[in-house]
Amino acid sequence: MDKIQEIFTAPWAIADNDYYRLLSLLMPCVAVGNLDAIEKRLNNNKITAYATTPYLANRWELDDDTLPADSVAVIILEGTLYSWETYRLEQQLRDISGNPKICGAVLWINGPGGMVAHVDLAAKMIAESSKPIATYVAGTMGSAHFWLGTAAGRTFIASPMCEVGSVGIMLTYQSFKEYFKKQGIDYREIYPDSADLKNYETRAIEKENNEEPIKQRLAVMHRIFCDAISKNLGITYDPELPLFRGQIFTGDVAVANGYIDQFGTLEDAVKWVLAQATVRKVNEMYNI
Repeated sequence: MDKIQEIFTAPWAIADNDYYRLLSLLMPCVAVGNLDAIEKRLNNNKITAYATTPYLANRWELDDDTLPADSVAVIILEGTLYSWETYRLEQQLRDISGNPKICGAVLWINGPGGMVAHVDLAAKMIAESSKPIATYVAGTMGSAHFWLGTAAGRTFIASPMCEVGSVGIMLTYQSFKEYFKKQGIDYREIYPDSADLKNYETRAIEKENNEEPIKQRLAVMHRIFCDAISKNLGITYDPELPLFRGQIFTGDVAVANGYIDQFGTLEDAVKWVLAQATVRKVNEMYNI
């Protein structure tokens, strides 16, 4: 139930058409009270990971005792990014960091973004990783996924048909008070005078149809998002630049503008990670 509530109340960094598509799948279940079906669907979108070697000939579980030295972990981020999956990503990054047989990781991404919660912290872990991390864009890398993916040391994109960007924040608002009223339910929210700012953002919408308080909070979050992308890409923040206003770019435009480093395959990304890990080992060996 907590996951369902978060769907309707959490701030999102996601392309709007993907959020609408998500709601179109969930609302029929809500209407008939089939919450189990919703929970099952939400649990299907799991971030998974495996380890591989150059040429992708084999794959192993990350904790496999037979894992070869200098293996590269591949973390699959596909579909909507929920907060609980971002927590899972953070744990996988910790596991990779602590595994001496894994020399680095590739983020395999095909997703439109998702919930904002902990994305900034997961991106920080990626950027500050002691092991090299690359990103491979398999299809779409939008919004929250763009935040995570551009934090890696190198980004590869599969095709000019791929899409990246959507640097923006959104929040949805739903009021069920009229529904409760029609059902004969007298729903009230009562606050003491000393807590006049409690839930003032939603109260401003309900009483005055005023979205400004919520917009102000979202603007702060959006600037944090923009600053992170600016740092990840080495591009000065400009509020007039389409990149920072939420535009989506095809792969060729993204590469031409420096939003993605290069076209390439998953194998290219794995080889890059292994090469960077080798260079780091040599540097450490000779104190370079």
